[in-house]
Amino acid sequence: MVDISEYFNLRSTKSSITLIVTGIILIAISGMVFAGIYYFMDTIQDALLSANCEISGNAFFSDCQGMWSLIVYPFLNLKVVLVYLSFFSIFILTIGMLLLGYQSGTRTSFLGVFALVEILIVYGSIHIANIYRLLLENEIIRNAMIPFQFYNTIMLYFPWFAFIISLFSLILGIVNWQKTPVNEDNNDLDY
Repeated sequence: MVDISEYFNLRSTKSSITLIVTGIILIAISGMVFAGIYYFMDTIQDALLSANCEISGNAFFSDCQGMWSLIVYPFLNLKVVLVYLSFFSIFILTIGMLLLGYQSGTRTSFLGVFALVEILIVYGSIHIANIYRLLLENEIIRNAMIPFQFYNTIMLYFPWFAFIISLFSLILGIVNWQKTPVNEDNNDLDY
């Protein structure tokens, strides 16, 4: 049985690769989840706006629209936050993948394994982008994804996005591998 703390152990090569693969999958899935929630909230708001009823004997509300405008609509208007949440989640996952790429340069053997995994990630991202294009042919999914322009751009060009992130994280790993040791005794440099 695998301990959950082993998953987040950044000294382990297996957990770093697992976190990078998980990050790229979360980037691919996060926008669809946020878009689904956004579309659900938008559909509920449209349904509530089209319905009206009278409330008799209530001192605060005379109809359902008055009640919903104070109770439900402020919550449903927060759906705009989901667009920004999608953007920030992609940004945070990208930064995390770059930092894990930098951390991969601690060992030479891990850097080679990391390069092979990055090639597989880019290859897998081609399939993910094709699946996303097929999903966009559905009118409901297309309408749900309209507010998420940043996510749509990333997913339509997902192989390029994965390639650029993989390339930069590999470059950061090489930089970490080749960096000059500092704060160490340099007596061998004295002539």
